[in-house]
Amino acid sequence: MFDVKPSRLLVTALAVVAIGAPGCAGLRLGTRDRPDLNEVAPTLRHSVASFQWRAQLVAATDLESQPRNRVTPAIDEARGLVYVGGLDHGIHALRADDGLAIWRFQTLGAVEGSAVLDRGTLFVGCNDGALYALDSLTGVQQWRFATTAEVVRAPIVTPDTVFLVNADDTVFAINRGTGEQRWRYHREPPGGITASGHAGLLLERGKLYCGFSDGTVVAIDPGDGTATWERDTAADAEESDANEAHRVIDVDTTPVLLDGSLFVASQSTGLYSLDPVGGGVRWRIDWLTAASSLASDGRYLYATSSTLGLLKIDPSDGTVLWARDYGAGAMRVMDAGGGLLLVPSASQALWLVRARDGEVLEGIGRGGVTGMPVRSGSWIFFGTNLGALQAYRLTSG
Repeated sequence: MFDVKPSRLLVTALAVVAIGAPGCAGLRLGTRDRPDLNEVAPTLRHSVASFQWRAQLVAATDLESQPRNRVTPAIDEARGLVYVGGLDHGIHALRADDGLAIWRFQTLGAVEGSAVLDRGTLFVGCNDGALYALDSLTGVQQWRFATTAEVVRAPIVTPDTVFLVNADDTVFAINRGTGEQRWRYHREPPGGITASGHAGLLLERGKLYCGFSDGTVVAIDPGDGTATWERDTAADAEESDANEAHRVIDVDTTPVLLDGSLFVASQSTGLYSLDPVGGGVRWRIDWLTAASSLASDGRYLYATSSTLGLLKIDPSDGTVLWARDYGAGAMRVMDAGGGLLLVPSASQALWLVRARDGEVLEGIGRGGVTGMPVRSGSWIFFGTNLGALQAYRLTSG
């Protein structure tokens, strides 16, 4: 994809801590039973990725004491550029083969939104509550759409409309050409404690799907913003001695459509397989709580949980095929293709994981990774919690 001189290749040897659980005691594979992840086995070390470059986007002195960077880059393969937001209140365009800065756009807040590139326009959400539309070649602003809460999840871009959800449980439809609002859909957040983060949007089969902090999953008509069906997962919460106000009922996972079913997960009531047409429940794993991310490789479903680690699941019936604990902070998962999963760890590194069995092949990066990486050919780009953008290249696997 990119022309990189051999002299630029630097293989980074990382000491990977012992994580994963290939021989978990009591793990009942082939069922929907809760796995036991107490036994941790040594990790196999491989050399599957080589360091290419690192661009520091914010001075270390400007970082918070425990920084977090939820940014996700975007790639322009035709121009050989990578776009990424920064904790320095800027949106950056860099040359993909060496990290050379091309342009920078100043925003009103830290930029942790997922960048989306579509037909020459770059769309990036910002912690100042706005979605920015920029010319991807020059960095010139086309329009700015302001909301009342941070914008971190990736917008969905169509030829005439941009769909956006913010941290205040509000979905917007925006005129792509003018940046003007077409409609909005809002759910009032519940009282009491809610989990950090929120679900993103899925546009499939003529509907927008999203989960909300009140525990509701909604199918929205993208034409006018009306709800076509709602599924209240909070109603499935078992009675507890705990005060109801302290129950975390959020649906924070971006929905996944796989094999004709819609998959979502609630913080308190588990993983759901839903009928995407009417919202009916096909099956539920009630013990898979504290879920933060779902992903699919087109055949299997992957779910991350702060208490259970990463699980590979058969979407037809919820059978657990394997479960692994990658340590604290491994809260998200992405299918990178070719049998490779990428698992960011906010407290450690970016784990390269074999999808077949969950084996960690390598850990790359430093400073912890909270945002999602992107893969383009053999290249992997990701932001770190220390405010840098790093590029690696797969050497095998």
